[in-house]
Amino acid sequence: MNTKDINIKFTQNAIDQIQLIQDNDYTVEGLYFRLKIDGKGCGGFDYAMGFTDKNQDDLTINIPHATRELIYIVDPFTAHYCKNGVVDFIQDFEKDTEGFYFENDNEKKYRGKFFKNEAMLPSK
Repeated sequence: MNTKDINIKFTQNAIDQIQLIQDNDYTVEGLYFRLKIDGKGCGGFDYAMGFTDKNQDDLTINIPHATRELIYIVDPFTAHYCKNGVVDFIQDFEKDTEGFYFENDNEKKYRGKFFKNEAMLPSK
């Protein structure tokens, strides 16, 4: 898959939080911010985001509009299903909610048993 086919946007909150973590947490030094499909239910995919090592088959993509060079990584499976979307960082003290959130623009296509349609599966 070509990285030009992937159009994942990052909100300024997400960019700021990634930079804050990288600047202040020595345990993520040398690691990359990763977006990953973490499971699937009837309503669509579950996503995980955090800092990990880069695997050989990972795609490396620049985060546009960051004040310094920031990149994120995705595996080919995640890249196939998450070509368009937005990564945000939510911090809501009233609801006791904090963390990265991914909104997949194509999520509606991947609800239910879409995998029975071979045209929607990643190419081998």
